[in-house]
Amino acid sequence: MSFPPDQERRDRIAAALRDEGLDAFFCSLPSQILLLSGYWPIFGTTTAVFTAEGQVYLVLPEDEQEIASQTSSAERTVFRPAGLDEITDAQQAIRAPILDLFKQLKLDRARVGVEVRQFVQPASYAVMSLYLSGLHELLRDAFPGMQLVPADRTFEELKTTKTRRELDKIRQAACIAGAAFGAGAPQIAQGMREPEVASCFQSALECASLATKVDRSYGFFFCMSGPNSAKADAAYARTRQRTIENGDLVMIHCNSCGDGFWTDITRTYTAGNPDAKQEDMRSAIMVAHQAALAAVAPGVNARDVDHAARTVLQQRGFGPQFKHATGHGVGFAAANHNGIPRIHPQSPDVLSAGMTFNIEPAIYFENYGGMRHCDMVCVTDTGAEVLTDF
Repeated sequence: MSFPPDQERRDRIAAALRDEGLDAFFCSLPSQILLLSGYWPIFGTTTAVFTAEGQVYLVLPEDEQEIASQTSSAERTVFRPAGLDEITDAQQAIRAPILDLFKQLKLDRARVGVEVRQFVQPASYAVMSLYLSGLHELLRDAFPGMQLVPADRTFEELKTTKTRRELDKIRQAACIAGAAFGAGAPQIAQGMREPEVASCFQSALECASLATKVDRSYGFFFCMSGPNSAKADAAYARTRQRTIENGDLVMIHCNSCGDGFWTDITRTYTAGNPDAKQEDMRSAIMVAHQAALAAVAPGVNARDVDHAARTVLQQRGFGPQFKHATGHGVGFAAANHNGIPRIHPQSPDVLSAGMTFNIEPAIYFENYGGMRHCDMVCVTDTGAEVLTDF
């Protein structure tokens, strides 16, 4: 039985091609291939073509064909990157299949949208092979009449609003993370080092992944305690070797993934009993969180959601300690601070149904500790759905 297409996504991509006056999209970055085909490549050597007629084609390594068939209805052409009879690289191996496909589709004089600029690209394996400009040079040499048109903005706009199938993948990734948080939190104790705490959550995540319907699921957990949690406003999370002490704030950050769709989640605990300052911080953050949620609706300016959370923290005396934006788009990537919609004081973005992002009000006191509560949210027709309601 063939895998059914995500017709909702196909219709949106075909409409974007018409709007841009393009005959096809051509991509090699895994996140773009996920967008066009529903398949999240493993090694980075797959390419995808999406035509104005709404057809999608994958040219992929032979050993990825079975996995691709479980999540994508795209037509597939396979190649062998290397063998015992020769030494070759992926660009050499894919040359003939790519050129044959473009000839078959009569795209030799077409206007083709391609990726050109910098992208936030989630890792799909321990290493990744990226073609960079090599494929563009291949097409220009073979088809001098073809026009390669930058389509970066269009790709990012297409990613902002998820389809029903894509939302289901994000929900599954959130459920996996929820099970891991539930199993890991009771194990936090003074005397443990941060890597030991993170590993409790990580092992629970991997066990929870086995019980889901997603084909490929994994993620990352980080633990930041005491003064280290005050540094968690940085661009990335980092587990260090610190030993947790009684009364420490213990921040746990997670990015879980289901078939290429990501979450961004944070919870903060106290090792032992929270003191009055921590209780005050937690109360202020949760009120700010609810204020942000209440502001979410289609047609709302994203900056107004940030304003709702920031106003509460300012009124509670924690304004200077909220050092970053209230959120950013999440889904095709986890940590993309320019992901649309940007829940930022200067954001020009407007919310629409199907957008997914995080809401993460936080308080950071240098040399003491930080507290953040980060949930995944989807804009619905009437407001907000919290995807990480645990």
